[in-house]
Amino acid sequence: MAAIIEARSLLDGLKLERGEGRIEVLYPRALRELAHAREVARAHALEVGEGPAGAWRLEARAAEPYPAALKAFFAQLNDLRAPPAVAPARAARQPPLVSCIVVVNENLPFVEQQFLPSLFSSSAAHPVEVLLVCNGNRAAPPEAPGVAVLRSEWGAVAKAYNVGAARARGEFLAFFHDDCILYDAHWIDKCLQRLERGAHAVAGEYRQIAEIGGVAVPPLPVAKCVPLFLRRADFVEAGGFDEQHYIGYEDLDFTLALAARGKKLVATDLDLVHFHGMSSTLKYHPVPGLADLYAFAAVPAFAVARRFNEFWRTGLVADGVNYLRAAMDAQLLYVLQKYRAFLGRTGSDAYARAEAALAGGPADAVRRLRALDAETARAAAR
Repeated sequence: MAAIIEARSLLDGLKLERGEGRIEVLYPRALRELAHAREVARAHALEVGEGPAGAWRLEARAAEPYPAALKAFFAQLNDLRAPPAVAPARAARQPPLVSCIVVVNENLPFVEQQFLPSLFSSSAAHPVEVLLVCNGNRAAPPEAPGVAVLRSEWGAVAKAYNVGAARARGEFLAFFHDDCILYDAHWIDKCLQRLERGAHAVAGEYRQIAEIGGVAVPPLPVAKCVPLFLRRADFVEAGGFDEQHYIGYEDLDFTLALAARGKKLVATDLDLVHFHGMSSTLKYHPVPGLADLYAFAAVPAFAVARRFNEFWRTGLVADGVNYLRAAMDAQLLYVLQKYRAFLGRTGSDAYARAEAALAGGPADAVRRLRALDAETARAAAR
């Protein structure tokens, strides 16, 4: 099966190459103008020059894989704060109060260079452990004090979160996406305060689904894992993430699992940046050196999110079938059927009509998408 995605995007023309002791970046002017890049580069003793049509070029000597000067340049270029230093190995603190569970697919360089340093620097007031679940990716970092490296099968995010939770030792669990930078030194205290005031789970990002299959429905809440913070006991009581899901609606399912049990979910304002879709763009949009560009935080958050939305709108087409759309619809139909009685308490028939609208999708869509995703992985490995 051959995948087809939208040919044009904001990331076209973006490229990172490594040579003997150097790094070269080609950067589209549609993302950042040359004049601005030159001004920022001077502050970091770097040089930016003309590149191919519509792009500028940056070359830097590189005695190490991710020079601090380049990370600082791209942080300023993209309106981020100065990147935290890569955290050294920390002595394990027993027992951890919070177990931070991070599922990583192709975005390991970003996790190592951006997310983990920001997590450790923002969590210094409390003992934490990190459970890094490698979700089928080929590379895996060595274990270090405070960081356990686990493995799970390709792409199945719900199962990967459960693998991490099963190894967690903390009283509280914090589930994270792999494309965040955390700046909030009080994030744990903020979440704990919400729980102490009667909440059962706290989300750093809340979304709503107000339309399903063309049917307007009473909005369904979705607590995103950026982070999702709760007591381990409440996670276990809710049954964990439903491993029926491949990717896409495991968060909605778990949100409803908590709500159906009378658990109160709330949002809290945390100081973080969520890039919205790094892993998916790495898997399905072939930009040379994109994983390294993400590790430098070289791509603005708006561009990552826009590319992800382009991909989401276009879908993943093989042999004339849009397997991404079909698989997402199949999972959403599963959620509506699973929580039919709970959603029926609203008194609205909209969920029933949405369920009927989705019922005609191919039943094997998730299986086919898994096969297509595995083929993508094999092709990338060759």
